Amino acid sequence: MGFINENGYPLINEEQKVRITLSSKAQIIMNEDMDVFGISKAAAFINTVFSNFKTEARSSISLYLQQREIELDRLFTGANLDSASKQIAIEQLLYAEKKEIDKKIANYKTLKGKSKLYHINDCNVEYLLNDCDEDQHYNNRPGLYIRSVIEEYCSLPFIKRERIYRKEIYEIIEHACQEKKILKVKANYYGKDQLFYVYPYKIVPDSFHTQSYLICYSRKAEEEEHCKVVASFSMARINTPTMLTKTFHLNKQEIANIESQLSTYSPAYLVGKPEQIKVKLTSKGKRSYQSRLYSRPEKIEALSTDDIYVFDCTPQQVFNYFFSFGADAEIISPEYLRNRFLNTYKQALTKYSRLL
Repeated sequence: MGFINENGYPLINEEQKVRITLSSKAQIIMNEDMDVFGISKAAAFINTVFSNFKTEARSSISLYLQQREIELDRLFTGANLDSASKQIAIEQLLYAEKKEIDKKIANYKTLKGKSKLYHINDCNVEYLLNDCDEDQHYNNRPGLYIRSVIEEYCSLPFIKRERIYRKEIYEIIEHACQEKKILKVKANYYGKDQLFYVYPYKIVPDSFHTQSYLICYSRKAEEEEHCKVVASFSMARINTPTMLTKTFHLNKQEIANIESQLSTYSPAYLVGKPEQIKVKLTSKGKRSYQSRLYSRPEKIEALSTDDIYVFDCTPQQVFNYFFSFGADAEIISPEYLRNRFLNTYKQALTKYSRLL
């Protein structure tokens, strides 16, 4: 059991460094995720992903097949099969799945990529040497096993990767949602770190299932409880919250208010009061609006004209979405949002003017 050679010696050196080769695609995705999650050291990132994902990954073949056998046994319960036939069916399905996994692992062996030594932390080393049955599937190569888990992680969409990497945070928040416990969260709000008391409702994905958000009521620490408002926090960026012992209750009207906003607005933009916003678009701007679907505010057809689009959403959503349009989108109203665009463009121009 574990990555131990025939003489009983560990296949991980005393420095706990393992050579891992990652494909170019995996390396790119890993770097992008490290940037999103604010991680500077690749070894720390790899250790967290491996620790959080190893029991769920198909690359953990022994664990995966064991769990699949239990699932298939439940699936066939009640089927018109005798015990012998059921066992044969389960074995055939497991054989097919193992064959598919083995093929992927074989591909990992041949993929060219960057090879580097990574320090494996004590917890993961303990698992690899003493509590792991994967050595039989990886020819006693712990580096290949870790690589397979990381490559599998990098093959998943971001919404699943953030759930894996931020497993601890998800579990705290999901427990708080279930037990109706108040959370204390530090967050950057309009460029300033602030403390919030959060009354969690549920975690939901955006409409394209690219990211997840904690939907909740929230108030600043210095505000009274009656000041709480519907809000959302990005699960990719939220800091580890503190779950308080104090419980809360959302009444029917408060829940209806959340559900109403979710049905109308993107979960990414529940912070701030929605208002009517007018934007004038050029022909190019209109084409961009038709093609850029992510976080796109929906225009009010009855109030919009051919060139001026009217929206009912938060100013932050309009700012995030239309800022990159540049000269192809002009904010008509409200005035303060128009000035925000103007001042931000001016600041950028000042930076570039120094080079002229």
